[in-house]
Amino acid sequence: MMDRGRFDDLVECIEDRFANRPGALARHTWLWLLLGYAVVILLTGLLVGGGLAVFVAGIFRPGIGIVPVIIGGMLMTFGLGQVGALVPVGSYDPAGRPLRSDEAPELHQLITLLQRDLECPRIHQILLTEDFNAAIVQASRLGIFGWSRSSLILGVPLLLAASPQETASILAHEFGHISKRHGRQGNRIHLMHQSWEQLFLKLQQNSGSGFIRIAGTLVLQFLNWYWPRFHARAFVMSRQNEYMADRIAVEATNAESTAAALWRIDCTGQMLEHQFWKNLWAETSTAPDPPDNLCERLTIACREAPNAGNASGWCDHALQRVTNNEDTHPCLSDRLCAIGVSSRQMRSEGFPAAPHVSAAEGLLTEDLRQIQEGINQLWRNTVLSIWRDRHRRIAVIDRLRQEPKQSPVSTSTDPTELWKQARRILDVQGLDAAEPNLRQVLQVKPDHIGATLALGQLRLGQGHEDGEDLLQHVLGLQTAEWTQAAGDALERHFSQTGQRDSLKHVRQQMDAFEKARAAAEEERTEIRRGDVFASHGLTATELRSVHAALLKQEHCLVAWLVQKEMQHFPEERLFVVCVDSSTRTSRGLRADRNDRMITSLLLTLELPGRPFIVNPTGEFKAVAHRIMKTSDWKIFDRSEHASPSLTAE
Repeated sequence: MMDRGRFDDLVECIEDRFANRPGALARHTWLWLLLGYAVVILLTGLLVGGGLAVFVAGIFRPGIGIVPVIIGGMLMTFGLGQVGALVPVGSYDPAGRPLRSDEAPELHQLITLLQRDLECPRIHQILLTEDFNAAIVQASRLGIFGWSRSSLILGVPLLLAASPQETASILAHEFGHISKRHGRQGNRIHLMHQSWEQLFLKLQQNSGSGFIRIAGTLVLQFLNWYWPRFHARAFVMSRQNEYMADRIAVEATNAESTAAALWRIDCTGQMLEHQFWKNLWAETSTAPDPPDNLCERLTIACREAPNAGNASGWCDHALQRVTNNEDTHPCLSDRLCAIGVSSRQMRSEGFPAAPHVSAAEGLLTEDLRQIQEGINQLWRNTVLSIWRDRHRRIAVIDRLRQEPKQSPVSTSTDPTELWKQARRILDVQGLDAAEPNLRQVLQVKPDHIGATLALGQLRLGQGHEDGEDLLQHVLGLQTAEWTQAAGDALERHFSQTGQRDSLKHVRQQMDAFEKARAAAEEERTEIRRGDVFASHGLTATELRSVHAALLKQEHCLVAWLVQKEMQHFPEERLFVVCVDSSTRTSRGLRADRNDRMITSLLLTLELPGRPFIVNPTGEFKAVAHRIMKTSDWKIFDRSEHASPSLTAE
């Protein structure tokens, strides 16, 4: 697979090559799309056609045996299976409250006007949601072969915050993506791009075996080469389409309304994320059920001006972000510049004030109350189980805090116990509530990686520079458990604060981590006779647990346990367990018992690492025979009822 650095370079090269030439980029991307179709259809045709030929030859020429019939059937089955992967059954059905045709006539009139002026295809449904967002979602019903269904998603919180003019600009932007006059060609490529991405992820997760595994590997090798190159071109085209959709919005309304809409979405979105939703979910500590007046609360939040400090910070944050290759949407300052509006001018206007008449009031009119009640109930039903579970867990934490031995900041000096307490609070109440516990963990064990990561995320969110240092430390350690979270947090931070060089460096570090992670996974899924094995290194308590699990396997007569020496992420231990049943039974019965033991032991065996179980009659019999030759690695013999090593620490 192509790493982040090479992908960034490819995107930059494509942007330079097709700058101000959207038509040429569209034709170029179409050619790459057709290449993908051609190869997949060719491979599928060869599999099905070749399989059919071999199958027919086996049927009509019985003298050559049944093997060609079997091979031909396997080829056709796999080929038809690939067709099933390309054309999935069913389609994505977005959630929301459907807006009926007899509701909100003003909104329907605006949508109809924009559809007509921009020559847009049919919108199959309009869904109102509790999200602060607007989008047109097109779901392909035939996988990479298209036939899409379109849904307009409108967030009621957005309608409550924006003016009717700003909402018209937002809708014009969304319709611009599917306009026949402007963005239809790019939108088709975007839709096919999504389907190819789903196919790529699906084949990456393929866990077949035998011939199917080999054939799947060949297809995946092509996709590993093809996907990042097609993705880079579709990515650049999608970004250009965002700029084009903004220009369409300016043409349909005006630059002032479009700029105001972009500014409001970014600033108000931050206010809702960092203040409104945070405060709302904090109520789980006292309220057993979610409130039933979400829209009323959102209306108040959108009308009230935030305090000056927060408002200024959100405005600065909105304009500091830089365009990156994790999101096709350009940053706000680039989008404002593209439509001829100065970001400095928007900053001077400050946090967007509430409109005199919101889009909800002007476009939903007399149906507003009924729609709000529906959204309130929709949101309440969606979060009910999560809310109740969180309330219950907070109640447990509060009860523990009231016990002398379970104070908010424990008197324990065991870092493992302290970390468990911190995790309980983290999972339920978030970083702010867990800060004292995190600091206590680091006071007892300064090199605790999990606590360092969590404290770094907290400090970074609070705007303190030492948060960067803490996360950079975790990222530099390159550990399997914590590196991904640290890298993701730093990528978001550097992108949002406009630190391009630091962002590039973090992406390079994440590339190195992902390569090591892939090598580590291969190292842990392939066991060879030439691997380096060492003593298991378990304590007596851990070994007794293994012994107990082996005793429950009635056919397990003897077992060996070793640890494979790892080159990547050695803290993630891999244990190789060799088991065998009676050698006096028939070969077939012995093999069957050994295979059933492996299945059972994978579910019951408890080890401080990943288990890999082999036996002398299975696929890894060469590895098993090598392990069985070393008597010191033997941990279990049913005839002795206990292994001598069980008594040793």
